[in-house]
Amino acid sequence: MRRRVLGSMLLFAFLFLLPYEKHAKVNQSIFIQTVGPSAPVYAYMADELKEVGKIYSGRVFQVIGENKTHYFIQYGFVKGMVKKQDVKLGRPSKFTKLANRLKRSVIGTKDLQVYIFQNGNQQSIGKINAGVRYPVKQETKLFYVVELGGRDGYIYKRVTKKDPGVPVLLYHHILQDKDERFFRATTTVPLSQFTSEMNYLKKQNYTTITPRQLLAYVKKEQLLPPKSVLITFDDGLKSNYVYAYPLLKRLNFKATIFMITGRMRPAPQPFDPRGLQFLSKQEVAAMRDVFTFESHTSHFHLSDKKRGPYLLFKPYNEIMEDLKASIAKVNATAIAYPFGAYNERVIRIVKDAGFTMGFTTKKGTVYPGDPVFDSHFAPSQRKSGGFFVSIVE
Repeated sequence: MRRRVLGSMLLFAFLFLLPYEKHAKVNQSIFIQTVGPSAPVYAYMADELKEVGKIYSGRVFQVIGENKTHYFIQYGFVKGMVKKQDVKLGRPSKFTKLANRLKRSVIGTKDLQVYIFQNGNQQSIGKINAGVRYPVKQETKLFYVVELGGRDGYIYKRVTKKDPGVPVLLYHHILQDKDERFFRATTTVPLSQFTSEMNYLKKQNYTTITPRQLLAYVKKEQLLPPKSVLITFDDGLKSNYVYAYPLLKRLNFKATIFMITGRMRPAPQPFDPRGLQFLSKQEVAAMRDVFTFESHTSHFHLSDKKRGPYLLFKPYNEIMEDLKASIAKVNATAIAYPFGAYNERVIRIVKDAGFTMGFTTKKGTVYPGDPVFDSHFAPSQRKSGGFFVSIVE
């Protein structure tokens, strides 16, 4: 085994295709190999167990865990699951692996064969399904280096594209175009723009996700489809019920509202575009087939002229009381920081309150391994259609 690996390295160093790297040996003890020509690899993708690739016969793969029915192998960011009935225990082996220098991921535009080069021959050891976000460790002129089941392999760069990350869209207030004059200086979005943006997502086959699914993705517990987006609204305004809810329901989309729960009404208010009305308990209940509800604080969505947003300077106990009240109202597990303001102290209090994720107003997209209390928004306010496309593509 050692002689074959070294021969492969020398061959590709000569061809200038492999990165030069000092290798570290990895001792492994539990291995599997297929009993047939191949064995499917499964993983959870947005809460659904799906086949995401294959491992091929003639090779052994490192086991990192198991349950009664499956062995677990490393599959990109997550644990891949292989049915025990499809494999048998393999011969212990020693692999050499390259360091992870790139720290980024790609998406296959078609199924990606994972190759090794042995005795001058290119041999496929497995497959990564098209559309799966997969981390790459290093690159050559033609290949990316990936890891599958504890061993390095090579995928062709020409059949991949850069992983753009997961966008988190931020909305607040929606009004019909004829009524937008009432709130031109705010974060109001015309209904025509919102409709156009949602129709674009539908036409482009986007999957809308929840904060909980995004958290599992960031923590490397689940995969997400290649075109995934989290649609969010801040504050909890009635216009979300009047305009966003019917459209999102028709499109079979999911979305999230970060509620200022202290402003939730005990009964529905008449809708008037000349002012702001907030959602009622009844409306929140009616919208749960489309929306999940999270926290934007209870009463602390306020700012002092001298000291800034309340979360930055109010005493620990007062902030904790406010956050606990907000959690109790909507069973929240995520928070959007009012005014996008936070610091290490705020994060500590938010964690102590029981939140598992925090959202900022920083522009950007979300990747596995990102800080869970520093997730980015991609604001979608009064912008051109081209700007929106640049966010989600």
